[in-house]
Amino acid sequence: MNPSFAAAQRASWPEQLSSVAAFAVPGLALWLPSGYSYGAVLLLVGALLTLHRWPRQPRDAFTWWFAASMLAMAVLWAAQADPAEHFGRADRPAKYVLGAVCLFFVTAYPPKPRALLAGLVVGSLGAGAIAVWQIYGLHAERAWGHTNAIQYGNLALCLAALLALYAGAVWAQLGWRARVLCVLGVAAGLDASMLSQSRGGWLALLLAIPLLLGWLMAHRRQLFKRVALGVVAMVLLLSIINSSVLVQRWDRMEHEVQVYDQRDDAATSVGQRLEHWRFAWDIARERPWLGWGFAGYMAEKAKRVGAGLYQPSIVEYKFVHNELLDQWVKLGVTGPAVLLLFYLLPLAMFLPLASRMQGYRRDAALGAHALALRLCGTCIPVLYIGFGLTQVFLAHNSGIMFYLFMLMLLWAALRSVERQLANLPLAQALPVVPAP
Repeated sequence: MNPSFAAAQRASWPEQLSSVAAFAVPGLALWLPSGYSYGAVLLLVGALLTLHRWPRQPRDAFTWWFAASMLAMAVLWAAQADPAEHFGRADRPAKYVLGAVCLFFVTAYPPKPRALLAGLVVGSLGAGAIAVWQIYGLHAERAWGHTNAIQYGNLALCLAALLALYAGAVWAQLGWRARVLCVLGVAAGLDASMLSQSRGGWLALLLAIPLLLGWLMAHRRQLFKRVALGVVAMVLLLSIINSSVLVQRWDRMEHEVQVYDQRDDAATSVGQRLEHWRFAWDIARERPWLGWGFAGYMAEKAKRVGAGLYQPSIVEYKFVHNELLDQWVKLGVTGPAVLLLFYLLPLAMFLPLASRMQGYRRDAALGAHALALRLCGTCIPVLYIGFGLTQVFLAHNSGIMFYLFMLMLLWAALRSVERQLANLPLAQALPVVPAP
């Protein structure tokens, strides 16, 4: 192991705590009920125990902006809280506020990158194992893990995608056993997504894959063919194994679209979404700047359904099943603007631009981990944008917690690795090889 990387392994107890959290957030995410929360609690405990130390640490502009976006999201969700929830109204805003506190702690005491990789392997394998047991052992219609099938499938897909990116970037540093575990983990996570039958997750993957392949074409052309063939081979293999599930799900979707289109029946999964989007789009245009608020949105829905303008199937739902449209109809233009900032800011933070990777060749191991962290941090918001097309994913505890804490752990680890690379003497730098 390179001496500079070995030195980075010696860590203080807060850094060791951060590393345990970095393993636990992805590693326990789907193994246990609210498994993604255990690592978050560890970070909060660490932040409280070191409250006399981390507030004085200097931080870069992106960290401040990321914290500000969390606080803006807290205000956003407080403004549209359901009054009937009483104390529960503070639940979502509190997660964003505490997330900002944990962000400052973890950037002061960053985790080891390998802890994240190990967590992704364990989390993906667990997601696949639970899905297989529920479908083939319990003979369930859909795999759901310990949560809703949609949240479960989306998070399983996210774990698999992150593991594929991380393992691909550090492949040269992995032994054959680790490589086998990574490949099995990616397959298990993708299989869990298929068995959950979460179609929104598959749509998100269609957004992410072209971006990844485009980046490889521009920066790693030698790797492009291997990755493209690997993606095609794995998707084909899993599609063949789960062909009956996929065919059944596709046929059901076609039937539900036809039922809604021909009979005006919205009492199905697809029909209810289409009807909700129609209603939300209609009333959002009536109050585009300030929105209706939560109470106004629910009251107007009940009124117009009662008048026979929209189907009754949408009345009971609090959300529109589209992240941006839901924010717009309730809060006007402010809602989508803050949400887009929350999506786009991590892209600005992590995007693996050539100018940011100039020093990565100074140390092969550190550079590979830095690239892996940047790719993973870019992937999460892209997938979440896809998830949000057919569901308000950030309304769920799983969606909020995984997004916040995975991104902050990736960011803290990245800043630490890049500082180590920057501190390497120029004499240790390897010659830069032009990209093919």
